[in-house]
Amino acid sequence: MDNTGEICKFAVDPNLKDKIEMSNWLEEAEGSIAFGNDHDRLDEKIRKKKESIQENYLANQSLYDNFIQELKSLSKRVNELPAEYREPFGKISFHVKDSKLNNHLRYLSSSTRIKKRMFKSVFRFLKIYNFKRVRVAYFTVSSEMGKIDVELKENMLLRVRMTRTGENERLKDPRRKKKDRKDYRFRLDLNKINGNESRDILDWLAYKKEMEEIQFFAGEYQVESP
Repeated sequence: MDNTGEICKFAVDPNLKDKIEMSNWLEEAEGSIAFGNDHDRLDEKIRKKKESIQENYLANQSLYDNFIQELKSLSKRVNELPAEYREPFGKISFHVKDSKLNNHLRYLSSSTRIKKRMFKSVFRFLKIYNFKRVRVAYFTVSSEMGKIDVELKENMLLRVRMTRTGENERLKDPRRKKKDRKDYRFRLDLNKINGNESRDILDWLAYKKEMEEIQFFAGEYQVESP
């Protein structure tokens, strides 16, 4: 490769190479400082959010705990029913999970299995696929005073099986992902919860109603993802 042009540039200005190198380390140093400042700001934002959550919980502990206990009690009653009354979901599971924000995360989940006749790949012939529909309801103490954050998620998972060639058989349909996934967040007033909310959530987990039929699904209660 001919480096004549590069040599000429440095011959005209012998300090040009040093200037370029200085520019590089200078920009890298400034970038590192900016990254550190952004990280500090993020840490401070998280710290303040954790403080707000803790203040909310201390002020409304009984309201939050009572609501969670009601959900837990209802799910237990459902799980004690004979199997024929628990079709098609089987059981509703209750979970306690730690979180970085210490927001007293609790969640309930259920699932059901369904069969769907769909087109297979580009060949466009119909085939029956087995799916697992999963519903999960998350509950956390909000950073906003007097509020509880609720997240409802629903997903349709394709049950993968091994083919004779030893490869996983998958449904190649890019439209399915968007259509079969739901994820909505809500912020409710703890002082206005009256029991309808827990019943609605239980009905949804038991596949007795769709997410859009839940009373607090209205836009005024929805919040954007953080």
